Amino acid sequence: MADVTVIGTGVIGSGVVRACAAAGLEVAVWNRTGRRAGEVAKANPRVQVHATAAEAVRASRITLLCLLNYPVTHRVLEQAGAELSGRLFVQHSSGVPESVGPLQDRITGAGGRFVEAAVLNYPDAIGTDACFTVYGGAPEDFAELGPVTKAMAGHQVHLHDEPRYAKAYHVVASAFYYAFVSGFLECAAIAEHVGVPLNAFADSVPLYDPGFENTVRVGLDLIERRDYAYEQAPLTTHIDVLQNLAGAAEDAGVDASYLTALRDRVRTALEQGHRREHIAILTEQFRARRSAAAAPHPVEGA
Repeated sequence: MADVTVIGTGVIGSGVVRACAAAGLEVAVWNRTGRRAGEVAKANPRVQVHATAAEAVRASRITLLCLLNYPVTHRVLEQAGAELSGRLFVQHSSGVPESVGPLQDRITGAGGRFVEAAVLNYPDAIGTDACFTVYGGAPEDFAELGPVTKAMAGHQVHLHDEPRYAKAYHVVASAFYYAFVSGFLECAAIAEHVGVPLNAFADSVPLYDPGFENTVRVGLDLIERRDYAYEQAPLTTHIDVLQNLAGAAEDAGVDASYLTALRDRVRTALEQGHRREHIAILTEQFRARRSAAAAPHPVEGA
């Protein structure tokens, strides 16, 4: 029997699998695309790929759900059926606090137990001292996750008995992060326009948080090279979060939120075919508008 099951081997899931295997845990995995699960397993002899979600869930008493969002999680759990009974499920997917209750009810109604988790850093930090994850759920369930939280490393914090608190914390922390991202992108565009070298701009920013520093360093390098390919956090991973956050801002009575503007910029980039690029590619929208404004206007009658 495996020590833990990971459902979904995308960017977050594969990071969790690698960290757990490196910590000596036997890991059962399932992914909709078998090739991606196979790639993770190839480098980790402690990882066993299963053909169905039901088989993977049955392989251990703890299942870490690392799928794209809550609707996808619900669809996958339908495949697991009665396998939910007697098992502990930890949800890592993107969503809002209102999404937590229905999923919790589904799992506990089938005899399972439920913990909500939110990873608050880039996936490559999982398994390192820089990893920061918050959890909501029964203290005894969090305690049962001891081997997993030890493998995740860094700061693993139990916030509250109520699972939705973890997602609420994530919403607030994400809104703060995207405020920084939005300001960073606009500042980079202004710095470039007024002739401030990007490296000098980076050195002038007070980088109190390692996650912010990573965004600045990686983002400025990509902006300077105008090559935005970045698998750690491509644009497709941002759109669900920003749609949820823009909705949360609207519900809170916030007018003209920067979150709405940033969401719309990401939508535009996705419509232009940019799916696997870093969010720094949004600076190209600023450049395009600046170029259009500077272009000579045709002479009337010419």
